[in-house]
Amino acid sequence: MTNEIVVSDPNFLAPAASVANALAVYQAKKEFINGVLRPSVDYGTIAGSDKPALFKPGAEKMVSFFGLSPVFEDIQTAEDWTGEQHGGEPFFYYRQKCRLFKGDRLIATADGSCNSWEKKYRYRSSERVCPNCGKATIIKGRAEYGGGWVCFAKKGGCGAKFRDGDPAIEKQEIGQIKNPDVSEQVNTILKMAQKRALVAAVLIGTAISDYFTQDVEDFMHGDVINAEFRDAATAPVAAPRQPDVIIAELGYDAQAQPTNGSTRPYPPAALFAKIEDRSKVHATKVAPDRLRKAIAATLDTIFDGDKTKRYELCKWLTGKASTKDIPDAYVHALSDWLGVTDFSQPPHEHAMTEARTALAEALKAAGQQELL
Repeated sequence: MTNEIVVSDPNFLAPAASVANALAVYQAKKEFINGVLRPSVDYGTIAGSDKPALFKPGAEKMVSFFGLSPVFEDIQTAEDWTGEQHGGEPFFYYRQKCRLFKGDRLIATADGSCNSWEKKYRYRSSERVCPNCGKATIIKGRAEYGGGWVCFAKKGGCGAKFRDGDPAIEKQEIGQIKNPDVSEQVNTILKMAQKRALVAAVLIGTAISDYFTQDVEDFMHGDVINAEFRDAATAPVAAPRQPDVIIAELGYDAQAQPTNGSTRPYPPAALFAKIEDRSKVHATKVAPDRLRKAIAATLDTIFDGDKTKRYELCKWLTGKASTKDIPDAYVHALSDWLGVTDFSQPPHEHAMTEARTALAEALKAAGQQELL
């Protein structure tokens, strides 16, 4: 008597490997991922997703581990260097196919695309620059010193002063502007299309989608956050705050404006409440130093390099003045509000108005109106 099952139906889909072999492969993948791949280098978290994303270095290591060979193919290309076909704005688009081979055998195939109108390539954050030294070190002069504009020496500027209304300063285009040098990023855009195709093919070909998701830089606003990982049970949870009580302590009338407003730009109380709400959503997440620095740089830009104003706003919104000390959950909440995850991104179009209005309320409450 035998326990062997004989399948005679040619339409029956038989497994390619035994259960024992499948378990062995699964265990080998698990040990490789846990023992070889490094957090924040080979994989990391994406804002808005609980599953880690596979980065290009991790995908390449998986390719090497399985003995695969990637082959790329141009599927579609658009290169409008002068912008003649796109309203005067240069446009570049690349669609790449990645085929993964093991010897002569095709294992997996996937496409990836990238174009110059994605936010991270299409726009740049522009600051006021000094007409004399050309550095982005212009700040608003304080009223007690005559107002106007100053090329701030402590930021590396030349110390030049300019009067209020000077067109050389005030007619400069600031904030989010079209990238004037996008043609210099053509190779980067092509490589990004290839990378997206590679990662997608690796996820399919090596069957590791239960561990990772696609590394999509524009998942939120164009960038991935490299973060360290902690178990939810041991991750620090931000202490709950009471927005109405804190605002009242600061001398702000919480009833004057709704704290649950949903239309931007948010009034100060609504912004405060939004930060509180988002901090609860991110209660178990860890904030990398890169994200803290991006938030600090964005707020410094909004306040023309005046870090004192950034400290006052952060203290009012999070309870901590320095971005180094802000609880992780609040760092992610500030990132959601500002719409930035790295240094290349401009802030949300209403962030400047909201930040300055909120700062005014915070300073009034603290009796420091002279900082405005």
